[in-house]
Order: sequence, then structure tokens, then C-alpha cells
Amino acid sequence: MNRGERVWYDNGMVKNGRKRNNGVEMLPTNREEMRRRGWDECDVILVTGDAYVDHPSFGVALIGRWLEHKGYRVGVIAQPDWRGAEDFQVLGRPRLFWGITSGCIDSRLNDYASMGGKRREDVYSPGGKTGLRPKRGLLTYAARAREAHKGVPIVIGGLEASLRRLVHYDYVEDKIKRSVLIDAKADILVHGMGERQILEIARRLDAGETVDDLTDIAGTAYRVVRDVKVPEDAVRLPGREEQEADRSLFMKAQQMYQRQAYPGGKCVVQDQGPETVVVNPPAEPLTTEEMDELYSLAYSRRYHDKYEAAGGVPALEPVQFSITTHRGCFGGCSFCSIYFHQGKEIASRSVESVIAEAESFLGHPDFRGTIQDMGGPSANMYGMRCAKAGRCSRQSCVMPSRCKNLRLDYGPLIELMKRVKDWQRRQKRKVNVFVASGVRHDLAVESREYMELLAGEFTGGQLKVAPEHYDKDVLRRMGKPGFEAFERFEKMFYEASEKAGKKQFLVPYFIASHPGCGPREQLELTEYLVGRNWRPRQVQDFVPVPLALSTAMYVSGQDEKGRRIFVAKGKRDKQLQLAMLQYYQRRNWRVLANYLRSKKRGDLLAKIEGVQVEMDKRSRGRRGGGGAAGRRRSSRKGGGRRR
Repeated sequence: MNRGERVWYDNGMVKNGRKRNNGVEMLPTNREEMRRRGWDECDVILVTGDAYVDHPSFGVALIGRWLEHKGYRVGVIAQPDWRGAEDFQVLGRPRLFWGITSGCIDSRLNDYASMGGKRREDVYSPGGKTGLRPKRGLLTYAARAREAHKGVPIVIGGLEASLRRLVHYDYVEDKIKRSVLIDAKADILVHGMGERQILEIARRLDAGETVDDLTDIAGTAYRVVRDVKVPEDAVRLPGREEQEADRSLFMKAQQMYQRQAYPGGKCVVQDQGPETVVVNPPAEPLTTEEMDELYSLAYSRRYHDKYEAAGGVPALEPVQFSITTHRGCFGGCSFCSIYFHQGKEIASRSVESVIAEAESFLGHPDFRGTIQDMGGPSANMYGMRCAKAGRCSRQSCVMPSRCKNLRLDYGPLIELMKRVKDWQRRQKRKVNVFVASGVRHDLAVESREYMELLAGEFTGGQLKVAPEHYDKDVLRRMGKPGFEAFERFEKMFYEASEKAGKKQFLVPYFIASHPGCGPREQLELTEYLVGRNWRPRQVQDFVPVPLALSTAMYVSGQDEKGRRIFVAKGKRDKQLQLAMLQYYQRRNWRVLANYLRSKKRGDLLAKIEGVQVEMDKRSRGRRGGGGAAGRRRSSRKGGGRRR
């Protein structure tokens, strides 16, 4: 068999009389699967803390298929037993390197909630079972890989490695930590989406270079060891020990790095105490042709057969038949780290590529006629670009004011949506296509035609949108537009829905305890929610994720201008802010009553009590089940739209 030849095997498994994996053979996970491909070794072995899911929303599948397509033999070791090295020997010694990731999300976020409690489910594990991965996957897996096969280069990547490339804050330990590259003792760290970097690493190691030669690859970081030199023009950031001694330097380091974190920026260097790390600027985003090539590869869109008995992998279900239309986001929200992982430049697929992927779903044995999502980090940024020929270090193209070089052209997105609708009409059976990705509401209102397409054709009853807060100062620190932008979007959405003859609702997201948000600001939001009879379900307690600007605010206690701000850190402060968002829940009564009485806000407390009494009556009506009167009570509107 020629290396790089694409051969798909029927693995013989049948589900409901149909080929279970759509005739697509997954990357090998054991010697028997290697034998069926005619392999005696793997060039690259990918190790992941997630269960193995062959889907383009899962990084191991995306990188693995990309390398395979480019001619390399790739194996996967998913959720190995980290207490010994045996599972790391199951595929033999990798010829080129180990590729290690903790999984689709950061290990800390996967294991712990915002207030430090352990999560009860791991949606990236078979059956949602917890305990199948170590606490610090990158460190543990790298150690076991070295133990299994000494001398093989170790490359770490994925979201956790990407965001922990520098000195960072760990909210579970409440400590400033070294770069994960140092703690994992890996050779190279890949930051960003990784296709360019991982392919160049493979090609250069295959050509006989050593890891010490690979210091010039954009989108990577490396340790200053042996004869490796620091680039002369590198920007030196405050090191770990400096930041521990003066936490205001955490914000300074964030801003210094932010100014270089774009393709073509300068390298940065940072002392880790001990050792030193050099982080190269990000890689160029993929071109449209490369995006099309990547997403056209054969993915089974299934979890590995071995997870069937456990009930599969829960994380697959909501994305199994979703389509990524683009990457990148130029919104620059302070609490979001997409800027540092995908970049702010929008890399879009062609219309033809998107429709071809939709067409491929029709023959899949699991497809039931619904494409769950068609979008990206912000669904309505497809095809948008900057008119400036060069690059800039600005994190957001729209905040605090819109950049004059931003081309807010809805033409490509409207063409895509119309072409998809034409494709739907040509199908023999009904196919639904929805937009479930987040929509940047302040930009959506710039095009009534887009709003009418979105509400009329691509919304299935409700649409998620993220105003995040109500207070103008909190929104400014979040990097979000004023609340009036959401109200304008709300008005246009309901008008467009009514025009389409559809009764639909918005599902707004709100964040509690963002740096700079104290009880006074949260109370302002609560009054608005009560006044409109909104009862939000989609709420989040702020989590300080690595590399986000909001995390620098959280750690330093100051905003981006150096002004001191309130930061909710204790459990009592955070519980109060969450209770204010979920004021309608009876379990929050005591917390709210104590606070509002202390502020002499009996008027608001009385309104909240009325809402909770109504909710209790509805709950009893539902439990009482039976009669028509009970059903009428449980469905009666309380004024305004429910959120």
C-alpha cells in the first residue's frame, strides 16, 4: 500500500440494518486495526484525554485526518490508563513524534465548575463517565509517552496547550503557573488551530531535522535549552516570579503579548522560573482552498465502536450533523480566548464546500433530516474581511468603536444562506438547516435581509444570543456593545419572525461576577429582568480562562486602563450574583432577601416573591398532572416573553 493512499474499509458492524460508520474506517487505535491497513508502524501517534470521535469538531480527528491526507500514517490512543506506560505502547513506537492533547476543552474546565465543585459528567467520555482522564492530562501523558518510548519528540497542542503557552492563572489552584510546555517537559507546543504547524513539523522531522532545528515555525513555542537561542528582536514579557511578586504585572504581560499575537508579530520570550519559553507569532489562517480541502476529508461522524456498550459519547450528539462555515472572530470579547486560538481574521469555506458537506449527510445512516448548526464562533461573520493590506494588533475590529477598515459585507453570507435554501428545496425529503452558533447581535442589525433570512429560514423556534449584561460599564469591560444594541436586535428579530409567520423566542445569555461587576451593577440587571418578566436559564458564573483579558482583570484587580475594580472571588459574592440572575428560583430566596433588605429594597423583593409564588404554583400544577385546569395554569403566560 502506498503511503497516503486513501482506503476505506467496512468494519463489518451494522446498526439497524445499515453500515454503522458510513463505510469510513477510523484511524487505528490498536495493532489489529493497523494490520488491516497493512501498517507495521505509525509515523505519528496522537494521544487525547477525550474518547475518540471521528468528527471535524474534535481536534484529534481533524489533525489526524489532515496528516493522513498528506501521506502520514497516524494512530490514536484515546483516554489511556495513565497509571502505567502499557497503553502508550499499544501502537508501538511512533516514527516521527507524539502528538499530545488533553482534549477539546481545558482540563480544569472539564473537571471543575466555576466555584471549584467537581463536575458530575464528562461529556467527552463514553457514557459521560468521569475519572477516565488525569487531572493534568498534558503533563501526565507526556511523562508516560517518554516512559514508553524514550527519545521520541513530544509535541503538545489543542486548546489547553494553546491557551497555557505562557505564564497563566489556574483558577482551581488559585495560582500563577508556568507555561505548560515547561511543566510537561515537551519539545514543541503548537498554539492555534494547528494544521499548518503540525504538517511542517512532520515534514521537517521526516526530512531529518531535529526538534532543536524547529524554532522558526509560526504558531509554535519552544524551550530555550541546549544550543537554542532567543531571537534578538523578541519582546520580553514579565516572568512568573515577577508576576507573583506584583500581580499588576499580569495585566501588563497580557497587554504586551496581545500586541504581538497576530501573524507577522514579533516573538515573545518569558522567564518561567526555571527555564525560558519563546512563543512565535501565530500561523497564517488557512485559505479558502485549504479550508475546503480540510473539511472535505472523510469523517465517519461517529464515536469508536468500543464505546457503543457505554451508550456512546454525549458530546457528539449536539454537533454530529453541524457544519463549520468559517473560523476566527473579530469581536474581541474580553472574557473569550478565541482571538488567541483561532485569530480575528475570518477564514471562510466556499459555498460549494459547505453544500457538498450538507449533501454528504444524506447518505449517513444516523442522519434524520436536521443539520443542527451552520456557522462558526460568530455565525454572522462568514466572508467578512479587513480592507487593510497589512496586519494590526487590535484585538477587536468593533469595540470600543468599529474599525474603518472592517468590511461589514453581508453579501457572501446571504449568498450562502440562499444557496443552502435552494439545495434544501431540491431534496426529495425535508431537510432542516438551523443556525445555532452565537450571533453577534450588534452586527446582525446592519442587514435587514440577513435578519429576515435568519429568523424566517434558519431559526427553529428559538435563537441564542448573548447580551451578557445590562450595565454599560460592565459591558464596556466585557468588550460588548451597550444594551440598546440588543434591544434593536430583539425588535428586528421579532419583526422578521412575524413577517415569516413564525412565533419564535430569543434565548439570551448572561454572565455573573465578571470583573468590574459588583452587587450594584448586578442589581441593575436584576431590576431589568424583573421589569420585563424575563427568567433566564442560560446563565454563567464567570470563569477566568487562560489568556483572556478578563482573566488579567481578575488576577490583577484592575481594568485594561489600570483602574482598580471590584472582583467577585469569594463563594458568597459569586452566589449572590448568580442568585440575582436566577431570582425566580425558590432556592435563592434567602440570599436575595438578606441582600435586598440590607439595601432597603423591599419593593423589588416583593416583586421577586410574587414571581417565585407563581413559579411554585406552576410547579405544583405540573406535578398534579391531570386535569385541563392544571394544564391551563402551567401554560399561562405571566406577561412578556419567557427567556
